[in-house]
Amino acid sequence: MTEQKNQLASLFAACWKDEALKARFMADPKAVLAERGIEMPDGMDVNVVENNDNTVYITMPASPSSDM
Repeated sequence: MTEQKNQLASLFAACWKDEALKARFMADPKAVLAERGIEMPDGMDVNVVENNDNTVYITMPASPSSDM
């Protein structure tokens, strides 16, 4: 999990420096993640939103399954 967090941090830093990469990541996150070696399972949707000065997005985790 730490490796994936490092990969995401590197991607975020690259997006802050490269507006074209950021635009592609916002439009087609699964493709950009795959280019960086972060594969998402088939059937899983990925949405990217960006915080700004007036809006902060908070992701509510899914409820743990009953068999945990």
